[in-house]
Amino acid sequence: MSAKKTKIPTKTRIAKEREFCAFAQEYKFVIHPKGFDYYLESFLEAGCCPCDPDRKNCPCGKAAIEVVRDGHCLCRLFWRSYQDFVTMMFK
Repeated sequence: MSAKKTKIPTKTRIAKEREFCAFAQEYKFVIHPKGFDYYLESFLEAGCCPCDPDRKNCPCGKAAIEVVRDGHCLCRLFWRSYQDFVTMMFK
């Protein structure tokens, strides 16, 4: 039997989309071009970071630090630059 997928209210989805985009814009980060919808759905269904359940919100302060330090956050949703994304994803 497959798990029933929860219907996410449109207003909730749009609010979180805007939060992701505002975070990326504020820090001049790049959002993974193909991972955005997948990660957004995963976050909204789980109610926390799907990569680290101890992170109750996304984006969080740890994500900003990781992007600056490592070139991307733990989930690889946010990237320091498009060049970092291409270099790390296609090496």
